[in-house]
Amino acid sequence: MNKIIVEICCSSLASVLNAIKGNAHRIELCQNLLADGLSPSSNFLKEVTAVCKLPIHVLVRPRAGNFFYNSAEIKQIEKDIERIKKFPIQGIVIGALNKDNSLATELLDKWKKMCPNLDFTFHRAFDVVKDPEKAILQLINLGYNRVLTSGTEPKATEGLDLLKKLNSKYSNHITLMPGGGVNHKNAHQFLEAGFNQIHLSAKDKNENFSGDPVSNLNIIKSVVETASQFE
Repeated sequence: MNKIIVEICCSSLASVLNAIKGNAHRIELCQNLLADGLSPSSNFLKEVTAVCKLPIHVLVRPRAGNFFYNSAEIKQIEKDIERIKKFPIQGIVIGALNKDNSLATELLDKWKKMCPNLDFTFHRAFDVVKDPEKAILQLINLGYNRVLTSGTEPKATEGLDLLKKLNSKYSNHITLMPGGGVNHKNAHQFLEAGFNQIHLSAKDKNENFSGDPVSNLNIIKSVVETASQFE
């Protein structure tokens, strides 16, 4: 059986609870989704891990904007890794680039070795790399487990051709997980194309008190139901 994983990006406890109720398979935890996600606080991690039994992958990102980090930001990332890995989580979601948008392989290798027992996802910094195939091969060599990507386009539906090409060539070595504009109306496109993991925030118009969008329970249920048809 081909197990399909639906990962929900959650930046609030309300979203986490909806992911649980909607029978999602995994969550990516972050805060400040309006800034495309930043590292969650220890208080938020404590709150979530107290109630969530789903696998939790935690985003490590010190600020919004580009993925080239100065020495102070690198220190903050490594401080966050040490802090976050003390919680009962299963994975880290991270990324870093050089100024020329190539992978910062030394940093990525160092961070991976800081958490040898955790799953590692390279996040959508991948979508601005100058050579996607070279980057995939580097991530495989670094031992990363998956790449979250929209196929270098703003939305994964637009990058589907590249996603399919990379998946067909490298899926035996690393997981390609489409994300970016994935929703209940288009999830089937990625499942039909042979991807067994998809990522979405399942946003709707409701907002929590921080202004972040809350994952919609009905959207999650719909995507999980669609995914089950491909198992």
